[in-house]
Amino acid sequence: MACHGVQPLAPSATVRFQLDAPLCSSVIPVQLSVDGSLVAADTFRVHLANEHTATRDFAVPAGTHVLSARTSTYVWPDTTVSLGTGQSVTRMLPFYCS
Repeated sequence: MACHGVQPLAPSATVRFQLDAPLCSSVIPVQLSVDGSLVAADTFRVHLANEHTATRDFAVPAGTHVLSARTSTYVWPDTTVSLGTGQSVTRMLPFYCS
């Protein structure tokens, strides 16, 4: 009975963001949001030493979510996803350097 009254954790899903910048060789800071709340400010390193193009997984409740991302000069269109318990999605962020 030690667990009496303890509520189980709500089932969750996961969201990850990944930068797709095949023509870049750069450091790109990006603000990432789920449902309008900032979840991370990540700095992607593309085609450089210590390359970093994907975020960690962010746990979200199962259901519908709006994923957003922006740099200081570019905003990706919002993406709406519906996730069931245990499902995951990677939001690809295409980016072209000029």
